Amino acid sequence: METTGDRQLPLLFGKAALDAMVGSADPNADYWRLFLECGPTLLAPNLDACPGIVSVGGGFSPLTVNHGEVGNSYPCSLLTQYVSYPLGEMRLLNGWLTRLAARAGLKGLGSILKFGAIDRLVQWNSWLMSTNLLPSLSVTSLEAMTELLLQQFPQHAILVKNIHGRENPALPGLFLQGGYQLLPSRKVYFFDGKSAAFLSRSNVKQDLSALRNLKDYTQVEHHEFSSEDAPRIARLYEMLYLEKHSRLNPAYTPLFVRKALEKRALEFRGLRHSSGRIDAVFACFRQGNVTVTPFVGYDTAMAREPGFYRILVAMLLKRVAEEGTLLNYSSGAGDFKRRRGGEGCIEFNAVYTRHLPWVRRLPFLLLEKCAQVFGRRFLEGSTV
Repeated sequence: METTGDRQLPLLFGKAALDAMVGSADPNADYWRLFLECGPTLLAPNLDACPGIVSVGGGFSPLTVNHGEVGNSYPCSLLTQYVSYPLGEMRLLNGWLTRLAARAGLKGLGSILKFGAIDRLVQWNSWLMSTNLLPSLSVTSLEAMTELLLQQFPQHAILVKNIHGRENPALPGLFLQGGYQLLPSRKVYFFDGKSAAFLSRSNVKQDLSALRNLKDYTQVEHHEFSSEDAPRIARLYEMLYLEKHSRLNPAYTPLFVRKALEKRALEFRGLRHSSGRIDAVFACFRQGNVTVTPFVGYDTAMAREPGFYRILVAMLLKRVAEEGTLLNYSSGAGDFKRRRGGEGCIEFNAVYTRHLPWVRRLPFLLLEKCAQVFGRRFLEGSTV
């Protein structure tokens, strides 16, 4: 996303945004068209946001606008990410006194953040997924985008998620230079397919062996799925991410899966049982040479399932090594990923609030301090 500081960047919603994307060469245009055409809540009820685009030099940057909607998943809500989601993971803390103190602290923080309308946000480079991949960025383009959003949304904080220094060590400093705060978010893990030494690790070798020796299942490529698989695939995701982990994860619907399959908006792969039933699946999203997996699911109710998660990871790592891409494998399961060669990196949310009155800025400053002093250890262990 490159532009000049003097150039006006058109900000578009609805049909105007769809019209501006006609003929777009961006490989991820079909993904964002789904949200513009259907509306986010039909694709995932807890992704309640107004989607749009900033049209830039023949391309586009996706954006979402929130006005403080209640009950949103964390891609749309800082309150959910920093308060509601951690409250649901108190079991990770040792000792009832520690859990009691943490619960009280989080609830107090939540009250302050609500008072400060922390979820009145305009978020750019927002793909409405857990991990957004940021395109190449310069000081000029960052300043131009910030200035545009300041003019259009003077009562909203400006948010850019998933900022880290793994690919560009200067990126966090770039946002600081642009006047943004950096809120520690979580620890994410990377696998570099260009130097796929992770394939030689004993854990990965065992996983690959389990994949090769898996009985009664066939690996399924994207073109081998049908629209009739969509309800089952959505159910597998629900079993893992919503029932096993948290209802605050994006609640993708069968409509989302069917549309994503048809448009190839995500790249699906999985395991089909000899009976014809899909029992495990993941989907990839790529920008440039970086891949993320916003969608993973498997049948957690099977009494004797064959280790679906590690088999899916083996399928994923094998493909990453074959393609020579960099896998951003998000957070959670840190020990599992480190044993397979995952390299950790702290991730931040970048927030711009300098234009807001002090009553709105103070909650963000408090959140920044709490995340830096108290929250980093907990966030690194989170499944977010």
